[in-house]
Amino acid sequence: MGLADVHPGQYLNEGTQLTTLQGIDDAAHVDFTVAQRVAAGLRAGDSVDVFATSDSSSTAARIVAIDARIDPATRNAMVRARIEGAANAPAPGASVRVRVPVGAPRLAVAVPVSALRKGPGGDHVFVIAPDKDGKTRARVRPVESGAMLGDEIVILAGLSAGEQVAASGSFKLRDAVLVAISSGPAAGGAR
Repeated sequence: MGLADVHPGQYLNEGTQLTTLQGIDDAAHVDFTVAQRVAAGLRAGDSVDVFATSDSSSTAARIVAIDARIDPATRNAMVRARIEGAANAPAPGASVRVRVPVGAPRLAVAVPVSALRKGPGGDHVFVIAPDKDGKTRARVRPVESGAMLGDEIVILAGLSAGEQVAASGSFKLRDAVLVAISSGPAAGGAR
């Protein structure tokens, strides 16, 4: 039971809320909102990850309901997920973060934001690789960029894992120019 909001001798009207009740059951519900386009791709039974505000590990939850109404001001829909087991659930009324998977999983590569160049031909990076004579050169490579993750950006297409890209000084490069790779943490040159 929550805090009682009643005092001795106080006159109470019909329907006055006296206190709140929190059920401690074998499961807990987490209500959260998602954008309308995200809600359209969610289904009851889908899995989400719930993080307590002070915890970096997640708790699995399953979506049990998606509200059919969309808030006209925010264009968001309310979603309810259920966490099985009271031991796994955050405290009643706790603030949590929810990670909702959106779309099909895709393989991607993350590079430093400074490696991505934008130009009239679209996004591109400079890949550092030896030429046929064994000399290290920078080659321009068009890429499809995605979301930013801190100081890195996701490259969805055009780059493979393990390829080196110019991160520092890439604004000075042009296609087929010879490059020297600096080593050490202070260099931050190629990755």
